[in-house]
Amino acid sequence: MKPFILTLTALAILTLNLRAQQSPADVISAVPVVEKVSPVDTIIKSVDSDTSIVRIGKKDVKVIDHKSGTEIIWGKDKHHRHDPDRFDGHWEGIEFGFNGFDKEDYSMYNSADKDFMSLNQGKSIEFNLNFYELNIGLAKNYVGLVSGMGFSFNNYRFDNDYTIAKGATRTEPVALDPNNLSKTKLAVSYLNVPVLLEFQIPVNHNEGRLFINGGIIGGVKIGSHTKVKYGDKKDKDRSGFNLNSFNYAATARIGYKDISLFAKYNLTPLFQTGKGPDLTPFTIGISFLD
Repeated sequence: MKPFILTLTALAILTLNLRAQQSPADVISAVPVVEKVSPVDTIIKSVDSDTSIVRIGKKDVKVIDHKSGTEIIWGKDKHHRHDPDRFDGHWEGIEFGFNGFDKEDYSMYNSADKDFMSLNQGKSIEFNLNFYELNIGLAKNYVGLVSGMGFSFNNYRFDNDYTIAKGATRTEPVALDPNNLSKTKLAVSYLNVPVLLEFQIPVNHNEGRLFINGGIIGGVKIGSHTKVKYGDKKDKDRSGFNLNSFNYAATARIGYKDISLFAKYNLTPLFQTGKGPDLTPFTIGISFLD
């Protein structure tokens, strides 16, 4: 009898031991796994079942499936199909252009110094950094006002062996030794604010837009200097040169999607009246817009 009792006891202990070993696995399999999703990086399914948005930090990546294939958009969405009533103008971005002077008048100077600020236009470059854009729609997303802010950096590369200096009553030409002279120029920078009226025309089944805008750009001078370079030696002068502190220019742009050609014609002369040659700057160039 005693062996029989011992055998039953051993079987009971073995059964309990097996159940104890199986229970953790059973518990694990029964509890649903909860994945932690970072609040920074998320995946959002759009109301449109063909569009998914992956948010990485402050950037959005949109994955759009349509008839022509899969489209991936990173950052700012320039497609209007998801926000058809929003007007999106064209100002923010970078621009490159060539500077020139119109209506050149040196009559207040001696004939010997005539055209002392004549330009090498191939090396007289303007670079614009338009960093802020404000849009006001007037007729859905086809017509609107565009404003913002930007910096303009203008280089006027002199073709003759001259530089300029601020005299007692006016800006004076300074003749330079042409031997080993490699560069002489005037550089002027402005902070600009535009007011533009823009018209947009959808083309190619609204995949892109042809746009035309025009208006006025007001600028305040934030810096100027001349540079004269002989070999490796550079000399800069930041005397001000009687330049106008404010300027106003008429401008126009025509482009497709994010690339355009632009022209700008100053309505104010480069120098203050009677304190320098009468020169009207203009610029023609190309824009790469954000």
